[in-house]
Amino acid sequence: MLLAGALLITGCDGFDSGAPPTEATDGETAATVSFTEGGFSAVESADSISIGVTINNPPGREVSVEVLYANGASATDPSDFGLTNSEQVGAGRLAGTVVFPDTATTGNTQTIRLGIADDEENEPREEGIFALQNVQNATIGQTNRLAVTIGAIRVFFEDFSSGLGAFTPVTLQSVTTWETGSEGSPPPERPYAVASGFQSGDGVAADDWLISPSFNFNVLEEETLSFQNAFGFSDQIRGLRVKVSTDYDGGGDSTSVASATWTDVSDQVTFSDGNFNFVGSGDVDLSAAEFQSESTYIAFQYVSSGTASGQAKDWQIDNVALTSSTQPPEGE
Repeated sequence: MLLAGALLITGCDGFDSGAPPTEATDGETAATVSFTEGGFSAVESADSISIGVTINNPPGREVSVEVLYANGASATDPSDFGLTNSEQVGAGRLAGTVVFPDTATTGNTQTIRLGIADDEENEPREEGIFALQNVQNATIGQTNRLAVTIGAIRVFFEDFSSGLGAFTPVTLQSVTTWETGSEGSPPPERPYAVASGFQSGDGVAADDWLISPSFNFNVLEEETLSFQNAFGFSDQIRGLRVKVSTDYDGGGDSTSVASATWTDVSDQVTFSDGNFNFVGSGDVDLSAAEFQSESTYIAFQYVSSGTASGQAKDWQIDNVALTSSTQPPEGE
């Protein structure tokens, strides 16, 4: 995998607060910078990843800190992160510098964005370690090490180029159903799955499900879901939810769906901002113990608040992928 980085830096001229450079303007607590988290993972099909650095108790003057890729601690080569030609710093490579302006407040975050490009299908996961160094006008806080894991085994993928594929549509309410559509025709430039409750026909708010085939999570590790999504038109509710079940019987009917237990994981999803603009969902972590079973199902639930104008969105999903850090046994 190769990553091309683009650094987002903001800053402005500082001013003299009268406090020592590393001390907050209240004179009581040291200014610190830390990674926003200790680690995260991303599939290679993601559009980009972001490395965030956060400031606490800023000193009222500009603060800068370098982000360093650590050669010795990493299981990867700098080239996997596009850092082959970057500045060599001791046992590492300079990934970039973030700058906080003199107006920054506690919790402000600056970000290094790295774009991901696949170079090998089903590449094993690789971990790169990043550290903070050479901080100016602050000290390094507690979260001073970041592990970035990229790459995974693709267990399942559906781009809806041949209809709904292995997915099963189930309607609980209204006559709406999931179907396929495309951008640009002829020829279709982009197929996708779509649901819309605007013309439900029976005047009832929609409740329509698109359910994956069964997956044996017991033979997988670090299960991760990703997909792309877009919507158009408007509703007072978001209208798209992502849910997981381990007791759904696979019946493919409304009774089976309604009687199963479904856990909502929508809070992990990045959703489109509308205008039919597709965005990546980000990594939806399904590795929790509650999802481990021989028959785990993933569902996209579409709901609308009504059928009139402003009461139903048109939701589209595409490129649904389930990945794992391990290759499942043959036949699974």
